[in-house]
Amino acid sequence: MANDPPGGSDESRDNSEDTNPSSQRPPEEVPASVEFMEMMRQAAARFRPAPTNPVEVPLTPPPPKFAYSFDDDEEADDEYEETDEEELLADEEKTQPAPRRKKRRGSRTVGILAGIIRTLIIIVVAAGLTATIFTWFTPNEFLTTNVRESLSVAIATDSANTLPTAMPTPNWARRIGIVSGHRGPQNDPGAVCPDGLTEAEINFNVAQQVVQGLQARGYTVDLLDEFDPRLDGYQATALVSIHSNTCASFGEIVSGFLISSASARAGAGGDDERLVDCIAQHYAVASGLERRLGVTVDMTDYHTFREIHRQTPAAIIELGFMLADRDVLTGRPDALANGITDGILCYLEPGAAPPADSSGAS
Repeated sequence: MANDPPGGSDESRDNSEDTNPSSQRPPEEVPASVEFMEMMRQAAARFRPAPTNPVEVPLTPPPPKFAYSFDDDEEADDEYEETDEEELLADEEKTQPAPRRKKRRGSRTVGILAGIIRTLIIIVVAAGLTATIFTWFTPNEFLTTNVRESLSVAIATDSANTLPTAMPTPNWARRIGIVSGHRGPQNDPGAVCPDGLTEAEINFNVAQQVVQGLQARGYTVDLLDEFDPRLDGYQATALVSIHSNTCASFGEIVSGFLISSASARAGAGGDDERLVDCIAQHYAVASGLERRLGVTVDMTDYHTFREIHRQTPAAIIELGFMLADRDVLTGRPDALANGITDGILCYLEPGAAPPADSSGAS
């Protein structure tokens, strides 16, 4: 039919469905749970308003379960940074080589000096060995006779010109001791004459002039007492003890002077005997008295000899007899002092002028 719709009429469709074997299959059974969920969805859709301008909302992470602040983050960052710096420094210290210890400048200087000294020693030893070997293997014919003679003369002349000369000791550095016999706090007058003249008086007059004469020549002189404490271990270039002989009468005229050194040093030919000989020569000329050879034990074993230092040359002199030689002892003390002074100078200055004639003595 032309007026029927394209799909045919309802009746025709119903007929066709009835006649189509596929449409006649029984409907599939739907589970009740699915139907319930579908009903709930449709119900919810009816109450949901339709969005006018949908906007996509970004998903945000859920908030943390604990509260925190920015200050905590900064402290954590600082701790993290400090920990990282410490670990980095520790790693650098482990990887870097240990620094070398600086050598001390003093040790380096000592090492340089030791090297220089060792080099100088090697050079000296090598030079000595070379000279020795050259001398051994140099024949005598290497130098002519004229050359050898000239060298011998030159060596001899040089040796003569380079002989060491002894430097004279200045006078002030040479000490001399003069003992004034029987002088001291003991008030020992020594020998005494009937008129009261004492030995100590004569000895002191001469001794002090000897001291003055030697000091005038620049020597250091000590005027000592008979039992002076300075005599214990006394050291000097020379020591002379001045005494006078007895005033007793022997029934005859006994005149002259005596001089001696310690008996322990007699015969040794040392400085003591030379000192005695010098004084004896000059005193005999100055005083005009004869030297007597008979000496007593009191002179050879004089107590001062045992007190002074054993290397100090010493002598004791008896100026004369107080009875027979009284005029010389009391009237010419300066001449007696000059004789002793010149004798000491003879000992101290060998080669000096010989003693003057007795006629020229004052």
